[in-house]
Amino acid sequence: MSFERQTFWVTARATVFIAARNDDQLGAVWELRVDESIGENRARETQLMTPGSGYLLQRSRLTSGKNTRLKEYRYAAEKVERIRREPDSAQDSPPARWPVSSRRDIPYPAFGEGAVLTSMPALLLVAGSVAEAPGHAVTVFVHGDLNFYRVRLSVVGEEKIEVDYSQAGRQQRVKGERTAMVVGLQVDPVGTQQGDPEFSLLGLGGQVSILLDEQSGLPLRVRGRAPLIGETYIDLVAAEIRPPSREQLP
Repeated sequence: MSFERQTFWVTARATVFIAARNDDQLGAVWELRVDESIGENRARETQLMTPGSGYLLQRSRLTSGKNTRLKEYRYAAEKVERIRREPDSAQDSPPARWPVSSRRDIPYPAFGEGAVLTSMPALLLVAGSVAEAPGHAVTVFVHGDLNFYRVRLSVVGEEKIEVDYSQAGRQQRVKGERTAMVVGLQVDPVGTQQGDPEFSLLGLGGQVSILLDEQSGLPLRVRGRAPLIGETYIDLVAAEIRPPSREQLP
């Protein structure tokens, strides 16, 4: 799925791709890949999750632009192992071989029994499970960099919006007015917070909502607040696959 928003002074883009595969060490996993850009700032993130629940196992985030670095996360039983790497100007090496600039263990806060710790981009998939059960709400936990958040997703209304996106490998075009269910995100920090707020979805923070197509369940629009832009939204421009059904998610 690809999203885009253009203004007079900056363009925001995001692409989300999920697939099932076998990892040499972890076995069967879901791999979620996300590419984001706002202006000259870019980020590429790869996440490995437990199939079905979306529970985070590993994650890496490569950023370029104003700050270039690679952050790697390993989700162990009682803590997150965080490694930050920064490029060495004297060597032309891939990010995974950049020198380590810091290592840190981040303990988990008290999530509660049966809690699911997933990623912020995976909320696009979780939202679909909420919309398929009217009156239903789902609560999951997400991890940023140093902080954790509790996110409650629920349907808060519906709207008619104009859409224009391609699907099935750009072979089909969907354009016109669609009815969208609005899934609101109630985001609350969990545990002791460090530094600035970290929560964002496709580069949008603040009061975030996801608008899902009433018929297909596709996320048509994400609304929130973006750096350099303010209150805005980012629209679906291309869809390759349908999100997993609610049976595959929390």
